[in-house]
Amino acid sequence: MLRILSALVMAPVALFCVWLGSPWLAGLLVIIILAAGAEWRTIAAIDGASLRALLIVVPLFVLIASEVGSPAAGVVVLLVGIVLTIGAFSEPLGDRLWTLTAQLHLALPVIAILSLRTQPHTGLDLVAFMFVMVWMSDIGGYITGRLVGGPRMAPRISPNKTWSGAFGAVLFPLAAAVMLAHIFSVEVEPVLAVAALLSAVAQAGDLTVSLVKRRFGVKDSGTLIPGHGGVLDRIDGLLFAAPALALIVLLFGTDFIS
Repeated sequence: MLRILSALVMAPVALFCVWLGSPWLAGLLVIIILAAGAEWRTIAAIDGASLRALLIVVPLFVLIASEVGSPAAGVVVLLVGIVLTIGAFSEPLGDRLWTLTAQLHLALPVIAILSLRTQPHTGLDLVAFMFVMVWMSDIGGYITGRLVGGPRMAPRISPNKTWSGAFGAVLFPLAAAVMLAHIFSVEVEPVLAVAALLSAVAQAGDLTVSLVKRRFGVKDSGTLIPGHGGVLDRIDGLLFAAPALALIVLLFGTDFIS
């Protein structure tokens, strides 16, 4: 029940910020970065003051540069942050690498989301579509996994993940994509292809965060969201789906949704 109630609160807020666009979407992303960055520092046990600051400051400055300037400016700031992180030679190499991983994990989706939202005519549709597909993947995986069960997909990484859940995590977004394609009168096949890809990368994002938590012996990334755990537990799929969709748009354009 807590999981459902939390989702009923968060989803409308997220979609409302997406609909409003700048600066509301950027403000939402700031909150997410600060919370997720703090969780990353705790999970990876990063103790060095300089690295703890860089882990938060770099994604935050990337967001500001992308919002005020352009996604290209965000990429430049990220590259500078990477150099500064690698060059923090007073800190252990392992901590620097985990800090770098966290920065990329948070900064790249920020650049991607802001880039998608500023696409002419289709920005709102693209980001809303991405959110809905990832949420449907989460819902489908959860419902199917709980009802059907069966063999576990990756017991050493995420003991609760099953193959039936993985199937549901693809089936639900595909069903939603078909409905949306008919409602908005666009070709079904391209939308289905993008929906399937987003589901796959969202599940990969989920497993990646689970792998990191297992590496450090952590069950949940945090306790901020009732029924879900931490912010990273809630947005792990989106953090992978956003760069994937941005890459699709960069390579193939937005014809699949317009």
